[in-house]
Amino acid sequence: ASLFILIPEFVYVKDIYPAHYRANTMFKLVYQSFIMLSISSGYIIVRLVSNFKLQRKFNFKFVVFVCIGSIGLFLVMVYPYFAIKSYYGDLKTYSGIDGLVYLKTRDPQDYDAINWINSNITGRPVMVEAQGDSYTDYERISANTGLPTILGWTVHEWLWRGTYDIPAPRIAEVKDIYESDDLNLTRKLLKKYNVEYVYIGGLEHQKYPNLNESKFETLGKVVWKEGATKIYKLNP
Repeated sequence: ASLFILIPEFVYVKDIYPAHYRANTMFKLVYQSFIMLSISSGYIIVRLVSNFKLQRKFNFKFVVFVCIGSIGLFLVMVYPYFAIKSYYGDLKTYSGIDGLVYLKTRDPQDYDAINWINSNITGRPVMVEAQGDSYTDYERISANTGLPTILGWTVHEWLWRGTYDIPAPRIAEVKDIYESDDLNLTRKLLKKYNVEYVYIGGLEHQKYPNLNESKFETLGKVVWKEGATKIYKLNP
């Protein structure tokens, strides 16, 4: 674990952030270090306590070690109190472990659509949805169903590929799929990415104010609908 923390000080994968080239290497390795240290800490503490009980005479070095270690242990044990409280408040509201529950209140139509997709669509067909930025609600369909889409969070796609030239063209292409009045262009783009389903929900209307939904009536049919949210299955 200590080695994982030390490695990025000398060796790292250069990423897209000019002021923080080693940020993601640190994140990936130190995250693993925390897991390893948390697992080993219990064993280490038990060994220290056992060793302390076995001491037959005063050992200054051991006492110093225990004192320093106890301070470190105290600081580690105090951290969860502040960390958990700062994010979850007083812990009186149980949210559960279902990562999809938040959508029940934020966007119930998306929630119902995702459950329908998971229950009725098999395989890994491509479903196009609105493209958005990191740490937003965009890509909520692909994230919660596992179905591929044309473009995910742009900066993450950029980071993973090392160049903005790969994801950048897809931003305009997804926009054209939703907004273009050119039926042939839309067909061409859908075929290019082997799209089988088109998702139209609140975020799609928000992202693409000139969304041309009528053309999808020609290109396919509605297979799921709730309010203004629809899923179109494209014709073969």
